[in-house]
Amino acid sequence: MIMKQILSSALLLGLLTGCGSDDTTESPVIPTPEKSKYLTLDIKPEAKFEGTFNVYLGRFPDPLKDWLQSEDARDLTGDGHIDERDAHKDGVYNPKATPIVIDAVKMHQLLSTNPDGLGAGSARSDIFVDGHYSVFDALRYLAASRNDLKLESIITPQSSGRDTYEFTLSWDSNRDGIFDEQDNALNDNLVNYDNYMGRDWHFRFTFDGGDLTTLNGTLDGLGPQGEVTYGRMDQFWIQPGMNIRFQPFSPEMTERRHWVQDREMTRLAENSGKVILPLLRLVPSMTQAPTDLINLEVTPHNMRPDIFQNGVITKMDIFLSAADAGTDIAFNYWPSLSTGAEVGHFALFRALEVASEVGRGWTTAYGDMAVQGDFNAHSKCDFSSPAGGGQDIQVDPEHCRLDWNSNFGGNALHIMPDVGVMNQPVGFAMAAIKSHYELFGMTEYSGKEVTQRDFSPQEDGSDVMTLQVFPLPEENQGPILEETHFGWGIADCTECHNESKDPSGHGGYSWPINSRDGFDVTQPYYCATCHGNNGAPSAHGETARCFWCHAGDSKPAHHGEASTQKLYQGDEIKSNDHIYNDPNELNALPRDKDGNYQAYEKVWSSVNSDWDMSRVFPDPYSCMTCHKNSAD
Repeated sequence: MIMKQILSSALLLGLLTGCGSDDTTESPVIPTPEKSKYLTLDIKPEAKFEGTFNVYLGRFPDPLKDWLQSEDARDLTGDGHIDERDAHKDGVYNPKATPIVIDAVKMHQLLSTNPDGLGAGSARSDIFVDGHYSVFDALRYLAASRNDLKLESIITPQSSGRDTYEFTLSWDSNRDGIFDEQDNALNDNLVNYDNYMGRDWHFRFTFDGGDLTTLNGTLDGLGPQGEVTYGRMDQFWIQPGMNIRFQPFSPEMTERRHWVQDREMTRLAENSGKVILPLLRLVPSMTQAPTDLINLEVTPHNMRPDIFQNGVITKMDIFLSAADAGTDIAFNYWPSLSTGAEVGHFALFRALEVASEVGRGWTTAYGDMAVQGDFNAHSKCDFSSPAGGGQDIQVDPEHCRLDWNSNFGGNALHIMPDVGVMNQPVGFAMAAIKSHYELFGMTEYSGKEVTQRDFSPQEDGSDVMTLQVFPLPEENQGPILEETHFGWGIADCTECHNESKDPSGHGGYSWPINSRDGFDVTQPYYCATCHGNNGAPSAHGETARCFWCHAGDSKPAHHGEASTQKLYQGDEIKSNDHIYNDPNELNALPRDKDGNYQAYEKVWSSVNSDWDMSRVFPDPYSCMTCHKNSAD
């Protein structure tokens, strides 16, 4: 993912690297173009279809889920909980799944030749710009490049009546070179899924989470097999690094998905082709009445011209259309994160004057109100009930358990709003403030409040410091640094002002130390209380966990140990012990990609993280002292 970032808006200090003299008179000229009124940053993403992504074929055997839902499930570890660790003691593990690694360049080269007659490049050139592809295009590529897949009886989006391709797929699952009924998946409980001439194939997905391996259980996380969507396969964008599983589902799953899509097409027709969202609900807190926008017309704002054709509507356009109607809305941008995940998307940052704080922020859901309860660990798939939409369908109980008993799916999916295509109106959209501090068990450190932290490794109260954001001096209030300062734009004063360069210290005395708050080291942000922020650019509204986004390519330079990474091992990895953190939340058990328990063993991380903090540049207190938000 390549990002074009305007320097004036980034929360990074200048690129000066050397120490000179105060006689320098030249200063860099940094252009400040106007940013979009919808964004907190002036960012123009440039997504590229490059690198690789992973594909899996067939249904994922999930013995761990089977065990956890069986009468065999019991607390074998004696910790008061039943989870994958108990299943392992009973000898139950999920098998290792081996992906088909797709090279983006090779896929682009083959599909550019129009091997199946569905179009050179993407089969949905009306949605994707040249060089970008959908999940359906990945299936086309596999069928054209492998001899164990056959894509047949293709119905075009215009003919299907649902604006999506429909097809029959055969997979030679037993690898005997013959497509026949012997390929069908017949498991122990006699539930049959069609690998031969199957009309019920769809996909699951997950995105690259980097080092983050929690929440990977089927019943209490994303699931090793991925999330299920009722959306259209040929409108779902492929992001490099993601995981896709093509598999046959039950006929009832196909029927439910078609039912949802038919209702979307009906809404579109009833409004003469306009995308009218029946309900947008904004919930800024659980103690405050929600704000509802009824029958909101959603129009395209073309925020991702690097991916989509002009005029394509995304979920992001819901909120931007609300902004056009007078609602306070703002988006920020998530680059590569501290976990190593390459995100590269716009995210809802503020609504109704309530801003996200990274660990506590806006979460979204979209879809049909009737399917809101379809996916959960105990779903009964009662879709014929009034709450389920009154659909004329009866779901086989085992099909329900296998296809719908998972924590995420349907309306609750991990898809960023700027790439969720919505050319047909869903039934509702909702955004609500959600905290992840209870889920993961880390301590909240917000720059909006003065607080204390114990920096001792044992957390025994022996090294408690006070953390606070300091005000900067007013103009003419003291010796404020100006652009002529030889170290202008360098955050770490000690790169030049240190015992080696100036052993006599500050004016012949010792370097100023914030001993009142308990510290015993020189802190550049404390220097800023007298000398100003030395040219640090303005912030963009965040008040917590700056390290979360300022990692990878966005890691700040010249910020001492906050610009480096540290190897954490063994007992230093505190998250391993934070599993059941809140009775109302999912567990945060670390697992491997197949869903088996696997504790973190080694983690490279910035010193500023959810589990550690720099003494010299404590996040977010040092950040918010020098990089002031516009409201400060």
